[in-house]
Amino acid sequence: MNKKLALSILASILMITGCQTQPTPSTKAAKLVAFASLPAGTFTEGPSSGHKIEGKNGFSVPFKSQPIQGFSAAIKNKAGTYTVMPDNGFGTQENSSDFLLRMYTLDIDFATKKHPTQNINIIKTIQLKDPNHLIPFEIIHQNTADRLLTGADFDIESMQQLSDGSYWIGDEFGPYLLHFSADGVLLDPPVTLPNPLEPNTALRSPQNQFNRNKSQYIEPLVQKSGGFEGMALSPDQKFLYPILEKPLLNSKEKQLLIFQFDIQKKQYTPNYYYFALDAKATNIGDFQMFNDKDGLIIERDASQNDPNGYKKIIQVHFNDVKHAVTRKELVNLMAINNPNELYKTTRYAGDLGTGTQFMMPFETIEDIIIESPDTITILNDNNFPFSSGRNANTADNNEVIKIKLPQSLW
Repeated sequence: MNKKLALSILASILMITGCQTQPTPSTKAAKLVAFASLPAGTFTEGPSSGHKIEGKNGFSVPFKSQPIQGFSAAIKNKAGTYTVMPDNGFGTQENSSDFLLRMYTLDIDFATKKHPTQNINIIKTIQLKDPNHLIPFEIIHQNTADRLLTGADFDIESMQQLSDGSYWIGDEFGPYLLHFSADGVLLDPPVTLPNPLEPNTALRSPQNQFNRNKSQYIEPLVQKSGGFEGMALSPDQKFLYPILEKPLLNSKEKQLLIFQFDIQKKQYTPNYYYFALDAKATNIGDFQMFNDKDGLIIERDASQNDPNGYKKIIQVHFNDVKHAVTRKELVNLMAINNPNELYKTTRYAGDLGTGTQFMMPFETIEDIIIESPDTITILNDNNFPFSSGRNANTADNNEVIKIKLPQSLW
């Protein structure tokens, strides 16, 4: 073989290899074992909403009632049902005053290899409220008896439930930690976030309500929509570990702060950790722990409907306080083995990543539940009616998937 021919063949091989940009599932990839989906445009009782947004993806506004959408936190109940929590509604403090903050209990009938059909039923609604006037700033329903909370009051993004039935919820507007009873009544005033890097001051976002008072103003260092996107609970239920979604505005490094909150004392400890973002990542979506030192974080970029998007599950290990956690890739959510094609019939031509290589091509993937040592459940936030990650021309559903991990967690 002459030299020119050899170089030509080598160049062709490199060109072909370079064109294969889509991730390819392998025997070491995670496997899709169960799938369910709640259709976009699922509504429940409540006042008309969406008055301050524009219609999108074929949905007109205002809506006649309350959409069930945007699952930003999820937990599994002992009964086998799931409790999910939408965020603030339509994305901003300014446009979500008519969206009620709620949690929903879902009964999910998953499609599996042996059971090809799927269905999700909403069996319970929990409305978050502050009838005892514990919130020290004005809210939308300030002078009503129930003081129902809305998406203009808080942007709730993460959630944990304690053995006493109460919920701790992480917010992005403060960022605050919020403590609710099992039936949704606020139990304590919102817990503000101290700055562990600068003692005797606080970390605030641009939407923080205390900054409306000039005498209380503190320069916001938490990015807009950069608050408590994820929050882990230690197995002994002594500590919460809320994590910021994005780096601080004054951070020189591409890293996120993880805080430690003492549940019994209802105050932050001096301890904190760092999570170093991958070069391709912009945000995290959730954080859950499976022992007192190890956990899982959803790490992602801001892409949607892109087969080359960055969406991964990262396994982390706590090291010494005030140091970065150790990280390693566990699952590529854009390359999941799906030999049984559990997505089944696509909704529309152009649905992305639904065949034997399953993808989660959503901008916001915000929920992870550790079901067992080798199985996790993942949910997306469909940002109804805006996001169109599965299909560029269609509003996303709320999808729920179970995946078998390529290796056991413990």
